[in-house]
Amino acid sequence: MNSISSCDLHIHSCYSDGAMTPAAIVRTAADAGLAALSITDHDTAAGQAEAIEAGKALGVEIVTGIEFSVKEEELDIHILGYCVGLADTRLSAVLEDLERGRAARAEKIAAKFHDLGLPVTFEEIMADAGAGTVGRPHVARVLMRKGIVAEFQEAFDRFLGYGAACYVPKKVLPLEDVISVVKGSGGVTVWAHPGANIRKKKLRDRIFGSGVDGVEVWHPNHTEEISRLAVREADRRGLVCTGGSDYHFDEAKKAAIGEIQVPYDSVTALRSRASGLSA
Repeated sequence: MNSISSCDLHIHSCYSDGAMTPAAIVRTAADAGLAALSITDHDTAAGQAEAIEAGKALGVEIVTGIEFSVKEEELDIHILGYCVGLADTRLSAVLEDLERGRAARAEKIAAKFHDLGLPVTFEEIMADAGAGTVGRPHVARVLMRKGIVAEFQEAFDRFLGYGAACYVPKKVLPLEDVISVVKGSGGVTVWAHPGANIRKKKLRDRIFGSGVDGVEVWHPNHTEEISRLAVREADRRGLVCTGGSDYHFDEAKKAAIGEIQVPYDSVTALRSRASGLSA
């Protein structure tokens, strides 16, 4: 695929748990020859305006995006909202509430480290998050800097993963609420990186039957078999196929920005679906 006709629709910036600024991400995408990108930070739209401004300057089309989490069958499922209306008051209120929930979670995680006698404080975690929404990757970076763990994944394996000593569940919205708030802002929803979960008929029927508009097909965690199954499901249900690198920062990198090439047709389809909803 020619890179000039491709895009990357799943990237995280420093406004959630990535390391790069939105402007730096857009510059990297422009250097890679990408036609379009979407910064899909967790539970925040804070970096969108910066990305849009940089995109105009560098000739890269920006698709607004946010990544939400939901719980289904005790699984952590992610839903991407694209073409969201940044001025929507309901969306803004929901994101503010989720941000407060993330901060409360970080405080509980810090308390668990204190109970273990490990020097990880709430203030350090929030400082690492900076202007962004705080999450477990910020805790992992604190652990690495302090030499408590040697690698990013070790932080999750020993302390932060589900069932580990310092795990605290995060506040999430019901699936229907995510779809409602995204579509209410003029956007569309996509099931992010379904992976092997797409093989589970009950789960995929539940998610696809909830009103999502697409499925992430191209992702660094997907095998060719998973991508083919996702395409078949999308074709059968009339859904949009999307994808991206899911880039956060080098320590957690599985693909560089633009490495997972997604056809520009995905952008066209997302915008068409969003336009149809708002018509």
